[in-house]
Amino acid sequence: MYIIYNLFENLYYKFIIMPLVIKIAVFTTIFFILLLLFYGILSLLSYYRKKRKAKREEIRKNNSECYTVLKEILTFEEVIPFAALDQDFETIKEKCHKKEDDIVYEMLVIKSEYPTQFNYENLQSLSRLFNLTAYWDEKLSENSLKVKMENLQNIIELRATISESVLSTLVYHKNSGLRKKARIAQIHLSQHDPFRFFDEEFDKDFTVWDKIKIHDILLHRPIQTIPNFIRWVPKVKNENLQAMFIYEIGHYNQTENKEFLYDFFKMTPSDEVKIQIIETMKILGIEDMAYNLIRNYNAVSENVQMAIINNLKHVQTDKFLLPFYVHAFEKAYEPGLRLALGEAIYASEVNGHRVIEVLERNAKGFDQLIFEHIKNPLLLN
Repeated sequence: MYIIYNLFENLYYKFIIMPLVIKIAVFTTIFFILLLLFYGILSLLSYYRKKRKAKREEIRKNNSECYTVLKEILTFEEVIPFAALDQDFETIKEKCHKKEDDIVYEMLVIKSEYPTQFNYENLQSLSRLFNLTAYWDEKLSENSLKVKMENLQNIIELRATISESVLSTLVYHKNSGLRKKARIAQIHLSQHDPFRFFDEEFDKDFTVWDKIKIHDILLHRPIQTIPNFIRWVPKVKNENLQAMFIYEIGHYNQTENKEFLYDFFKMTPSDEVKIQIIETMKILGIEDMAYNLIRNYNAVSENVQMAIINNLKHVQTDKFLLPFYVHAFEKAYEPGLRLALGEAIYASEVNGHRVIEVLERNAKGFDQLIFEHIKNPLLLN
């Protein structure tokens, strides 16, 4: 260690007395060496990925009978009883690979090629036939982090079944990526308490992509197991997670939550959450909340104002909306907001058309383009 320290110290003192040109040349050389090493590593990784993919494709070509038989089962419209598959198990086994890895790979390929026809019920029967639950339990229990991540992702993609006891060892894993995947899988797999991590902020690194994955899993849960999401809205602090709960309230038409959502709209400082509340209110019935929303119009940001206008302009039953739009239009400065308000005015039936004509007579400069676009929306597209 002492020898290495002396070596670096000597190199340092030699370097500081070098002319500036030599220093620049040394820095440049080191930079390009590091750059070449970086690209060399990337090339090696790319080579091994291609080699692995080619090997998979070779397996698939050499076992086309397996792909064909699995495709027939997994894209069949009706649910095939397990007993029927069990009777033909020896025939299926003769045509298919011996390794579970290759069977799972074929299933994933078929899912990617036939996403709308893919029959998950028949996949459950095939998983039982090939004892894939035990295979996945082993992969998640004994292998490296990379293997756990890959297999847990495959389980989520295929909506497969694993032991809850194995999953429980992963939901508090120190690696955030694996932990999140395990918690998403918990929503799909658990029969006892699938939503328990919503009480724990789900995960501090919750993202929009996690929101998409959770929504996809919720779509495939029995409707009677879907909870009222309002219970978690005030509890969590992550804005993406709050927005997801509010979105699901609208998707599952939980209309009893409208009053609470409006109260939360006034309370939350988050524009993202406010906008999602407005969009959810439109689904639940925004008409009876219109007056309350425009009372808060001047207290919110332009992005939220835009959301209010865009989600109210289809409402034709309230006489106070047109005067509000006109007043807001005269006070607005941002072009996009003025355009949205102008469109809302124009959409207010016959009276709206008349108001636009009056406003257009006094318009100057850019406002003239706004009115041209309102009456002919294709002009500026």
